[in-house]
Formats: sequence, C-alpha cells, structure tokens
Amino acid sequence: MISAYAIARIIGVASLLAAAAPALAETSVGERHEAWRGCLSDAFTLRATLSSRALAADMALRECRDSETAYLSALSQSPLVDEDDVDRVRPALLIRARTWLLTTKTSRSL
Repeated sequence: MISAYAIARIIGVASLLAAAAPALAETSVGERHEAWRGCLSDAFTLRATLSSRALAADMALRECRDSETAYLSALSQSPLVDEDDVDRVRPALLIRARTWLLTTKTSRSL
C-alpha cells in the first residue's frame, strides 16, 4: 500500500510536471497531450458500449500506451524535469486518467 507521504511526493512531482509544460515547446507537448486524451476518449467510448466502464477504462489505457509514451517523452525534455521524475509520476497520471474516464461522459477535459 502506498503511504500518504509517497502520495504527497507523487502529487508534488506531478505539479512540477504541470508547471514545466509551459517551459516546453507548447505545440509538441500540447499536441501530444491532446492526442493522448483523444485516444483515451475514443477508445473508452467504443469499449464502454461493449463492456463495463471499469474494463473499458483499463482497455483504453492499454490501447493508448503509445500516445501516453509520446506525451511523457515530450515532458521529459524539459530542463525542469528528468526521466526519473516522469517515471515516478506515471502511476499517478494513469490513476488520474482512469478516474477522468470513469467520472466524465468522455468530454475532452482531462
């Protein structure tokens, strides 16, 4: 089980990633993030019509792994964030994305 301290550190690094995004080439990171969100939304919408929402969210995350990797790769190019930071926050990012899929009507506002 993850401790409260570990969760706080993950949230802190996630905040750093979010703050670093404007320092990056906006179009590259922004486009990759939008592509990932679009992939998640489209995959989830299709899968949710055929199975449970929870299973659809898990399948969408697996299906969109390439888009996620491209987005995280763009984030790791920031001088404020390194690959280790990205690796540490990835689990929290996936939890947030899964929660977004399960709690919205798949509007693109992750």
